[in-house]
Amino acid sequence: MGTVRSTDQPLIARDDPATDSDRVGGPAHLDDRSASGNLDKIRDILFGAQAREHDRRFAQLEQHLIREASDLRNDLKRRFESLELYIKKEVDVLMSRLTKEQEVRGESVTNLTQDLTQLATTLEDKARLLDMQVTQAQAHVLQQLTEQTSELATDVRARHAEAASALNQAVHDLRAEKTDRATLAAILLEASQRLSSDEAVSGRGSA
Repeated sequence: MGTVRSTDQPLIARDDPATDSDRVGGPAHLDDRSASGNLDKIRDILFGAQAREHDRRFAQLEQHLIREASDLRNDLKRRFESLELYIKKEVDVLMSRLTKEQEVRGESVTNLTQDLTQLATTLEDKARLLDMQVTQAQAHVLQQLTEQTSELATDVRARHAEAASALNQAVHDLRAEKTDRATLAAILLEASQRLSSDEAVSGRGSA
């Protein structure tokens, strides 16, 4: 009779709720830390690669625009040099003609003056046209830059939204999984307590 009572006491102590709660809480705490580390890795994978891709695309766009600007400058330089050479040749020709005509007759001075005036007007028109072409080219390059930047920004926002949605879904799934584990732990704890209570009652009945 006394031996049965001494056997019942360790059973109750071993199934103490506080001890079971500690055993259940330990792995759950480790799961929280592991989940936090996994979330950090997910963020780095999603946003780190995305940021590097955006930097690469911005760099490519910048290099493309730099090359276009350089080509435009070189083209304008060649045009101005060609125009300058043309002007010099025309002026030299006209001055030569003016000198000869002055030696022959003075009436030709008026004609040459008119030619020079017409040449100046033509040069002004060409310079104005060239300036307009430069302005249009710059506006075109700026428009391309604006459109490409807008498209890239839209793509960045879309990818960021997709990544954020995926991350939120992962967090939701992880929380749901943690909730299911906590519920299972509570059920097991309650079953353990009932089993301990039944064994204690059975032991007292046998005594």
